[in-house]
Amino acid sequence: MKKRSFRIYLILTLFWTAGIFLHSAMPAAASNAESGGVLAVVQMILPWITHGVLRKAAHFLEFAVLGILLTGTFHSARNFTLAKPMLFAVLTAMTDETIQAFTPGRNCALSDVWLDAAGALTGAVLLWLIFKLRKK
Repeated sequence: MKKRSFRIYLILTLFWTAGIFLHSAMPAAASNAESGGVLAVVQMILPWITHGVLRKAAHFLEFAVLGILLTGTFHSARNFTLAKPMLFAVLTAMTDETIQAFTPGRNCALSDVWLDAAGALTGAVLLWLIFKLRKK
């Protein structure tokens, strides 16, 4: 069962990471159009949300999901610690921002790496706590 779980988490992690990188490679105009469409829907429920807040929330949430997936992937390994998924999450965040540095109209921001790391840590801790509670 652990091997099957590992494979499922690994495949999901690879696809999710590819999605993150593909979105980072989108030129600014396409990225803004996509988030603008999402913003219109979100503002129906939360009218105070701005474009900037939505984009930062998206960074946090996409990396929270990555943190969950990485924790699930590494959880079956011997000597599991949160440091393992977090290392990969931070490397992914750094790669993500590097891709944006070379994408037309996009920029690279260290603050986004910190935000991504916070999202990944939140997701990783949540899944780790669920695993701990299920053991009891």
